[in-house]
Amino acid sequence: MFLGFYTPVLLLQGFCLYHAYRSNSEQRWYWLIIFFPAVGCAIYLYHNFYNRRNIQSIAESVKTVTNSNYRLEQLEKAVRFNNSLANKTMLADAYLHLGRPKEAINLYIDCLQGFMADDPILRMKLLQAYYLDGNHDAVTDIGSRLASEKTFRDSEEGIAYAWSLHQLGRTDEAQAQFEVMDRTFTNYKQRLEYCKFMRVTNQQEALNQKLVELLEEIAHMTSTERRIKRDVIREIKDMNATVSA
Repeated sequence: MFLGFYTPVLLLQGFCLYHAYRSNSEQRWYWLIIFFPAVGCAIYLYHNFYNRRNIQSIAESVKTVTNSNYRLEQLEKAVRFNNSLANKTMLADAYLHLGRPKEAINLYIDCLQGFMADDPILRMKLLQAYYLDGNHDAVTDIGSRLASEKTFRDSEEGIAYAWSLHQLGRTDEAQAQFEVMDRTFTNYKQRLEYCKFMRVTNQQEALNQKLVELLEEIAHMTSTERRIKRDVIREIKDMNATVSA
């Protein structure tokens, strides 16, 4: 009887964690979903799927999670059969996408051995895993050593580094990191996060100027660019509407 109850709850929990990761949700949602599965999932779903159009997408999203769990099982089997660097990295990536950063951290650390000990891509993956696990000290430690890497400067992992600096009270350094990523006609996700940072640090005038700049760039995009970047464009416009209200 209890198994019949917990199976759908676990499936729903997996979906919520997956959606939270894909949506870059705040850390508090992960704790709510993990420690209070039934109630936490209900609150998360209400918060994120309150209108009819979003509710209709839940079934398809749950199907995605189910398929992801099947793929995870296959990757775990592959690692048991052949403990190669490629297999471990793919499994760690899958854990991260499913909101299981601790397992991902262990695998990434295991991969950072020998000739791969200083691999920037693996270290960036480890940084992101630590960020999702809430370990801001580890994030800033890795981020400081990656700062000179070209692959890191414009990466989304740079966002995690900047926010971790802010969380640790190193707000001036966080500002500098966001400024590094603030490049015109590119890095829209990073620059959206910069706008969020300016909002929480009460830089209202700078925020308004940045939103105007972003909206002007969006106006000059081709239809193909707008389609590819539609999610971040929507968020930028939503923020502008909120700030202007």
